[in-house]
Amino acid sequence: MAGKKELSSSLEDYLKAIYFLHKGDSSIRLVDIADQMSVSKPSAFGAISQLAEQELVVHEKFGPVRMTDKGIEAAKLIVCKHEIIKRFLMSILDIGEKQAGSEACAIEHTICDDTLAKMAEHI
Repeated sequence: MAGKKELSSSLEDYLKAIYFLHKGDSSIRLVDIADQMSVSKPSAFGAISQLAEQELVVHEKFGPVRMTDKGIEAAKLIVCKHEIIKRFLMSILDIGEKQAGSEACAIEHTICDDTLAKMAEHI
């Protein structure tokens, strides 16, 4: 297998949604993911297929979606980034929670590790 393939912003959002659904149940239905992401089942299926290719989830045809250990770790990193950025925006820049959450979701996909670490130092 060639080097690590980076996830697109969209796939990161899917992985994060699956992670939060996963917390309540280890097996998630495709329809639950589609509902969570407000997309059609075929769109969700396409994203799940890409995540499965990267061994972040396991999905058998007509079966539940399950996160792999690798997927759980990747999702935890995304969630951690989101939380650091959101807390920074709220505590340092005095941005409201809803707006900070929305902006953190956009920033989490592009922020470099050094910038994130510096943000974390200030919260």
